[in-house]
Amino acid sequence: MSAIYKSGETLIDEVRKTKIYEESVAFWNLGQAGILIKGTEEDGLLCIDPYLTSSIEENNPETEFKRAFPPVIDSVMLKDLDGVLITHGHDDHLDLSTLKEIGRVSDSMFAIPAPLISSVQGQLDRKYIHPAKDSESFTIKGFKMTPIPAAHTEYKKDSLGNHELLGYFLEVNGIRLFHSGDTIVTPELIERVREFRPHVAFLPINGADYFRTSREIVGNMSFREAADFSVTVGADLIVPIHYDMFPNNRENPAYFVDYLFHRYPNQKFHMMVQGERFIYHK
Repeated sequence: MSAIYKSGETLIDEVRKTKIYEESVAFWNLGQAGILIKGTEEDGLLCIDPYLTSSIEENNPETEFKRAFPPVIDSVMLKDLDGVLITHGHDDHLDLSTLKEIGRVSDSMFAIPAPLISSVQGQLDRKYIHPAKDSESFTIKGFKMTPIPAAHTEYKKDSLGNHELLGYFLEVNGIRLFHSGDTIVTPELIERVREFRPHVAFLPINGADYFRTSREIVGNMSFREAADFSVTVGADLIVPIHYDMFPNNRENPAYFVDYLFHRYPNQKFHMMVQGERFIYHK
């Protein structure tokens, strides 16, 4: 197992010392779909879909989902978090072990798709849990979040009409970010994201195929679709996610880069390694 680029106390120290100024934002790659985002000191610190344990394989030693690298940080190191956003209920996105530890050490707000609230209420003590719903914006310190539906092959709603899978529009310090969660491309998604016109788009590129689907592995955008989608909606910078953690369900990011080079040579992108910081300035 290869070493992580930056991890543990070294990474958290970097997060604390990173200073953000006007029309900028910093973010760190936590692996899979996990992203840590920091605005100015007044804006605060958010985390999306943190999977910071090995609970999947620990709970089921026979699973084919085994981490290719250890967590870049321990959950207890995130005591400065102001908010956690969860996109959907799969264990690599909604990891109760991670959330319980974050809830124990921080005063973070947890934004979770409304249909999943009952599955976490007993795990997070009296911490504040926000039921995230399509188009209902909310704020955490200086961040404004607007959930939008995601289609992990299809849109799913509960009996009240609330979506089980979400992406998030984030606005902070003059920067617009879009974290898609797990999703395929749909006309509805194109329309919503084109209207938002994100500066930064975090998109899955692991795709899908017959054999993974036959093993009940739910697919996402392919590398081609993520590139085409980003250009179609006018994203300034593409940051691919969801391709690195599980060897049985990933894609070679070189295919994504090669496709951009030949099809959209002027499209900005950045491939992040685990634990890496990126500072985006408009």
